[in-house]
Amino acid sequence: MKRYIEFSFYLPFFDLIDDTFEVFSLEELMRQLNIRFNFMELCDQYLSYGEGPSRAGKGDVFVFFTKDDRDSFILIDLFNDFTDQHNMVKLGVRCEIKHDNDKRVRNILNNIHSRAEIKSKIKESNDDLLKLEINSEEYPKEIRYGDQKYMKNIYYNTI
Repeated sequence: MKRYIEFSFYLPFFDLIDDTFEVFSLEELMRQLNIRFNFMELCDQYLSYGEGPSRAGKGDVFVFFTKDDRDSFILIDLFNDFTDQHNMVKLGVRCEIKHDNDKRVRNILNNIHSRAEIKSKIKESNDDLLKLEINSEEYPKEIRYGDQKYMKNIYYNTI
């Protein structure tokens, strides 16, 4: 029976995608998990939600699965909370525990985390929290803040 570990934390989108070291680390993470997606398309998607106050309360979740295991993936939640002032996004990773794979993934994520200017604590779990979070039956999710609302969608391997 396969065993999995999950990691997640929040960091500014541009710390994840713009900084040369982070992009290298994100590419290394993708190689480690045998996942591919286009950084520029992800950036274009993020910018498509608008800028400044008009961006608040917008954004969707993107999930990229490994080629041979739909239980291993990278999750990037681009939703900008209504009170967020730092362009925070959620980076989540779920991977199988085997052949030091989890240790290499942990090291890569620690590198990304340590270089982020603002960040949350890294959550690490052997539960299926991220797996449950990407359940398509829960999407689209209605997000409300006062009289404003937004429908948050989830996309799989689309970039």
